[in-house]
Amino acid sequence: MTVAPTGTDRSLGLACPRCRSELTSAPSRYECGRCRSAYPIVLGIPDFRVFPDPWIGLEDDREKARRLEERSQGASLGAMVREYWAMTPGTPATQAGRFVDHVLSAYDRSRQWLDVVDSRTRVPAGLWLDVGTGTGDLACAAATRGARVVGVDIAMRWLVVARRRAELAGLAIDLVCCNAEHLPFADRTFARVASVGTLEHCADAPRVLSEAHRVLVHAGDVQLRTVNRYTLLREPHVRVWGVGFVPRRMATRYVRWRTGFGYEHHHPLSARELRSGLRRAGFNSIRVDAASLVATERARLGRLDAAANAYESARTFPVASTILRWTSPLLDASGVAA
Repeated sequence: MTVAPTGTDRSLGLACPRCRSELTSAPSRYECGRCRSAYPIVLGIPDFRVFPDPWIGLEDDREKARRLEERSQGASLGAMVREYWAMTPGTPATQAGRFVDHVLSAYDRSRQWLDVVDSRTRVPAGLWLDVGTGTGDLACAAATRGARVVGVDIAMRWLVVARRRAELAGLAIDLVCCNAEHLPFADRTFARVASVGTLEHCADAPRVLSEAHRVLVHAGDVQLRTVNRYTLLREPHVRVWGVGFVPRRMATRYVRWRTGFGYEHHHPLSARELRSGLRRAGFNSIRVDAASLVATERARLGRLDAAANAYESARTFPVASTILRWTSPLLDASGVAA
């Protein structure tokens, strides 16, 4: 499996995330001759981050990745993820269990979502970029379609989990640690940029969309699934109703009052904000819709399956689809690079 190039891999279009110049490589790092920045290779994964994950510092994240890799050698994906949460004090057991279940079911959700995407657009040939790959579910699902996929994430600790997922599945993916706002790739490198459940965690979503446009080839597409700010259901990350209707400057205080947890690092967009961001980034043929329910999501509804049928039917009618676009839990969005 390809995880990190041993030299400057021009087929990946690697470039300095700060000045976009070409990089040279050493056994343990990449270096930029123009701005003199150096980027380490940690556990075989290049680390091009310009700023750290808001949850943890750079060195702490690298050390946690090392400990997780060491403690879970030869373990299954589930055992590795459970070990991660065992190493993460302060997370209630019920919440950690929910996170583990989410990771283990993520591959099926991503595969089914790609089926939806494939049903409405051509499948591009060339490199794919999975932004916010997390535990690698979307990257692996894309790799099974024959695509060469680069998965990027701000969290080094999750990338070692993504590598384990790919190894166990016998798949080859490339993994890079970086910021979605500062992608370490040259212009017009990728045929598709895809992302599920990441945009709502980015403090500067417009810049993420602009970076996606920059690294896409002409007529390459972006495919996104993200939380809707104005969902009428509970916000999925904190399980609180009405968060999106609270002014952004007060959202953290509201969530902390309701749950005791913070909300500083969550920034979901509305359908209008998402469409505007894609347009300003330079995309054409923009589409923003209430997300289609995939099979695994429908299965969780159980006896409410009839409601899922009604929802899917409503998505096909102009007035109802407009209402759902404003209020559905998730949004699917796409655009084509000019």
